[in-house]
Amino acid sequence: MAVTLVYETHSITVDNEMGIATGWLPGELSARGQDLAVELGARRKTVDVVCASDLRRAVQTAEIAFAGGGKELRLDRRHQRV
Repeated sequence: MAVTLVYETHSITVDNEMGIATGWLPGELSARGQDLAVELGARRKTVDVVCASDLRRAVQTAEIAFAGGGKELRLDRRHQRV
C-alpha cells in the first residue's frame, strides 16, 4: 500500500500581516488566512488524515480547511506548555 504525504503550512495570521513572527505563540488567522484555509481544503479534499501542530493557528487552519469533511485530525502536542 502506497502512502502519500503532503505538507502545507498554517494559513496567514494577523501577526504575519503586520510583519511579526509569531514563534511559539498560538497566533490567530486573519480574514485572508481563513479564506486561504478554505482554498486549502478544496485543494486537498482527498486526504485521509490531517496532522497539525497544536498551535492555535495550525488548528484553525485544519479545522476550517476540513470542516464537515469527516477527516481525522491528529494534533502534535509538542508545543503544549507544561
